Amino acid sequence: MDIDDVVPVADHVTRQSRVIDAPPSIVWEELYRLQLTSLPVSLLLGAVRALPVLLSGRGRRRAGLDRTFLDVVPIPVLSSEPPSHVVFGGLLQAWRLFGGKRPPQLDAAGVREWSEPGWVKVGMEFRLAPAVGGTRLSCETRVAATDAGTRRRFARYWLVVRPGSSAIRWELLTAVAMRAEARAGS
Repeated sequence: MDIDDVVPVADHVTRQSRVIDAPPSIVWEELYRLQLTSLPVSLLLGAVRALPVLLSGRGRRRAGLDRTFLDVVPIPVLSSEPPSHVVFGGLLQAWRLFGGKRPPQLDAAGVREWSEPGWVKVGMEFRLAPAVGGTRLSCETRVAATDAGTRRRFARYWLVVRPGSSAIRWELLTAVAMRAEARAGS
């Protein structure tokens, strides 16, 4: 399975990648081990995003800064094939101040075929591939709205959020690279 099986056509796409001087097995392990406490930009931006929910009393504080980055991705894992790739996919209403309705849990085909208005379908994939100099770790995120009104609402939200979202991915790739290269070099 790959991201094409989840969101084949997207309204918004982001891609980041980095060559890491380490074998795929080590890069994979570090991707899965990376804790939120190692990602200050991600923690800050996540806190800003959660602030309205916490201040309203609608949410509860969740302990778990020791959780991994992949554990807190807001869409579920649909496929994981170590040390090649992991694919996430699901539905969100991220532009809503309090996060929107709870989405149904769907498999890849369910996400791909979902058409109820008011949702965005989100696919995210981390892929590892051999590259000159080591392993290329890439991240691709795709978002497709289910209707024109949602597409407009999400586009306004994405205009504000995209730089932070990309910064989080770059921070993640850099942290994985630093850890994997340190391990591979020792």
